[in-house]
Amino acid sequence: MELTNRLTRILHVTGAGLLASDTAGRVHLLDDELTPVRSSPVLPPSGPACGLPVYTMGVCDGWVVTKDKYGTITRLSLDTLDVSDVLDARTTAAHDHLVEGEEPSPEISRGIAFWRGRVYVNNGYRQLVVIDLASFRVEQVLPSFTGPVAIESVCTDRPGVHVVGDRLGNLHFGSLEELSFPTVVRVDHGNIHRLLYDRLHDRFWATQDVGTGDSRYREHGLAIVDPRGRVRRELPFARNDVEAFAFSPDQSTAYVGGFDAVLHVLDNTTPTPRYRAAVKGFGHQVSDCAVGDDGSLFVLTQDGNVVKADPLDGRARARAPFRRQCVWDLQADPASPHVLYAATDDGVAVLELDRSSAHPLLRTVGRHVTGHGFTRRLRAMPHGWIAVTWDRKVLRADRDHRVLWTADMPAITHTIALSPDAGRALIATDSGGIELDTTTGEVIATLDVDGLPVWASTYLPTGERVLATRTGLVRAFGPDAPRPCWNLRLSLGEYVKRMWADEEHLYLTGSNGLKEVPLLTPYVGRRFVELLDNTVENGAVCGDTVCAVSYGGQIAAYDRRTGELTGLVEDLPGAAKAVTVMQTDDGRPLLVVGGRGGYLDLYRLDGGTAQGTLARVRRHFLPRQASSPPTTQPYLTGADSARPEARAGTGIRTDTPRTDTPRTDMPRTEESRTVKGRP
Repeated sequence: MELTNRLTRILHVTGAGLLASDTAGRVHLLDDELTPVRSSPVLPPSGPACGLPVYTMGVCDGWVVTKDKYGTITRLSLDTLDVSDVLDARTTAAHDHLVEGEEPSPEISRGIAFWRGRVYVNNGYRQLVVIDLASFRVEQVLPSFTGPVAIESVCTDRPGVHVVGDRLGNLHFGSLEELSFPTVVRVDHGNIHRLLYDRLHDRFWATQDVGTGDSRYREHGLAIVDPRGRVRRELPFARNDVEAFAFSPDQSTAYVGGFDAVLHVLDNTTPTPRYRAAVKGFGHQVSDCAVGDDGSLFVLTQDGNVVKADPLDGRARARAPFRRQCVWDLQADPASPHVLYAATDDGVAVLELDRSSAHPLLRTVGRHVTGHGFTRRLRAMPHGWIAVTWDRKVLRADRDHRVLWTADMPAITHTIALSPDAGRALIATDSGGIELDTTTGEVIATLDVDGLPVWASTYLPTGERVLATRTGLVRAFGPDAPRPCWNLRLSLGEYVKRMWADEEHLYLTGSNGLKEVPLLTPYVGRRFVELLDNTVENGAVCGDTVCAVSYGGQIAAYDRRTGELTGLVEDLPGAAKAVTVMQTDDGRPLLVVGGRGGYLDLYRLDGGTAQGTLARVRRHFLPRQASSPPTTQPYLTGADSARPEARAGTGIRTDTPRTDTPRTDMPRTEESRTVKGRP
């Protein structure tokens, strides 16, 4: 049996095995060697068709309870994974507190709790639902004690106090039974993805997605908090989201990892945690982990792969049977505009557009496997392509996919850009910007942006080199000058994912929407963000239409002049990553969108149908890679020379609840939630 959909969450259940939820709304049980044992049935969606991905999952008293992206809550038997009950996302709500016609809002949150026979979970409107587990009768639907912010993690393991982590970095101390949480402590400015009780030292460990104080978006990892809500220690070791955390069965060892693609191993035998080792070599970012009854370590990566790793030597002992595929980038061949290069999970695919205006379609006409992990980004060259891969490589290939040269990067690579004459390439890495000669692969220049990881790069039409960081700092350097010539400071945390320029504007995607910046001016001219959930990954501009895609599995179209929303699609099978615009033979524009699962959608952009802007005309799927990596592939282990040192937590308010509501791009405000009458 093979898993056919990307896994989103894993949970080890004593005496049963490893539970895993997926993007199709199903739950799977795998044994401790990661062989699938059984799966829940495929059910027609009871709510929005796009509400299938399940990120919220918990187990109690022989039941599995899940919540999908739109708030549909489901109960399944742990023994059989048969579905028992489904609570519809639209009807499980206190409608007196909603705007007329309001619909469930898409959100990827993980928080669920069980206490004395009841289930506590947010619905699709961020209200709190209290359910009797035995009968699955809804007992209460009321405003959440976390306000408009979703619950992300819950810990009920310590007698006398329950702790809840939300998506704005707050820990709420109190009682689920009484629904009273009088003490609120700020330990992060992002998601508290994991919150666990440390019984050895009577304290709580909380993951940090962003960090606090001056270290926000620069350095973060874990916060250790006592039962009274006092921050006792912080362990900074990450420069990207921290997603996964688990203890060994005896709690002597802690495992923590995230989008840095490293699983850090900490010794917890003494009150002061000590750094033991770093487990590396994962094929993607770490998104979840779990520990078996015998101490075996299970790691889920963002691409949907699960590996069983030996906790002593880090060697991969087993892998779940899954073949991944994603379309990460799409670029037109400059010599043949109807030909596209696609960055995929195993290399580069070549696609050809049949430009019939009536029935356009894409055909896969070639594939090249690089052997360097997934191809993260690429750019089309006059006679081939250049790409960056997960294995920190830059590859230059001709049109026949013969590799002309390979260059090693010093850190994780994010994006690649080509100079106007295609003679230079600018690579965004965690070690700064690196400029290469595209003929030889030699380094021309290294560019530093205050020592920060650089996440996006581009060239202006006049040759300036532009770099953007996770903190929202955007900086331009002259075509041949080592010193900056222009700066743009976005709000802290408005990180940039991708960036490109035309003759008049610089376009930035990332936190808080797609931004249009007049060239070399210190302000954002316009933001396109209405109804978009979560980070904007990518976008495209076609005449007076701006298109943006989000981590929430959405595509939105806007009028470029007014910013008005003109189209919205929310039924994508996975988050969109790649976007480009092509044309049919009669000049009609087509938006091509690709993403997780390997799908490729074609949309008309001219409003020529009853669906208006973003009328889908066809969906394709790229073939998945032939097989999973070998099960004997070892991971690199050993003490990290840059081990994180614990620092005492200070300046965290512990005596009274917070009164401010800091900005974040994750939760949408009450005014921007999806309501009746949207396009």
